[in-house]
Amino acid sequence: MNEEHAPAEQVKPMPLMERLINVFAAPGELYENVRLTPRTTSNWLVPWVIFAIVAVVMGQVMLSNPSLTDQLGAVIKKQIDKQVQEGKVPAEQAEQAYEQFAKPGSIMFMITQVAGAVFGSLVVLFVLGLVYWLLGKTVMKATSPYMKVVEVVGLTFLIGALDQVVTTLLMFVFNSIFASPSLALLVSDFDLENKLHLVLAKFNVFTFWSMAVVSIGLSKLFQRDFPKVFVLVLGLWILWVVFSILAGIRFG
Repeated sequence: MNEEHAPAEQVKPMPLMERLINVFAAPGELYENVRLTPRTTSNWLVPWVIFAIVAVVMGQVMLSNPSLTDQLGAVIKKQIDKQVQEGKVPAEQAEQAYEQFAKPGSIMFMITQVAGAVFGSLVVLFVLGLVYWLLGKTVMKATSPYMKVVEVVGLTFLIGALDQVVTTLLMFVFNSIFASPSLALLVSDFDLENKLHLVLAKFNVFTFWSMAVVSIGLSKLFQRDFPKVFVLVLGLWILWVVFSILAGIRFG
């Protein structure tokens, strides 16, 4: 067989550790490899497991600080009292719910925190993957498989895990549950009812880092220009910020 007619050599997936490192070091090279290789479950499974473990551990570390635990309890209690004042929940029922389920340090609170970190993040992974896949298919006429998009999103969960660690450290440094690597650090007295404060909290360094990296991945996968993909991803984020603030979603 002539060399010019020889089939192209099949691209092999990067070793797992190299993939995890390249999320930070060389995302373009990583996602080009993801595009050219068969579906690889570890691309989303391993980062998700790492994220979930880190989120659970950092949550417990935060609760080990009495000051932060008291702050969190006061915030939750304030939100419950607000529902009582608005007539949405009877006072006695609200107090029982707080003591049994929402009080930081209680068994049910810890179970909820673990469930949110594990199952909540898994839902976010597949829903966000679905949104990007649908937009890629409709807006950009891409034909990439859904699970390939999930791989792209899943790998960025490593950045989210690092965000969890940095955020927890900042909470300890500033002795505030509202401390984060965001513009919220400019606010001395953070108020969950202040929409400007909520907007500032959304401008998180790691959020923009994740959006940039996922845009690199999607641009490789969809075979489209990075700026166009990034504008699409950024637009979705802006819509989410507006919706979450108007809908009264205070955390997350």
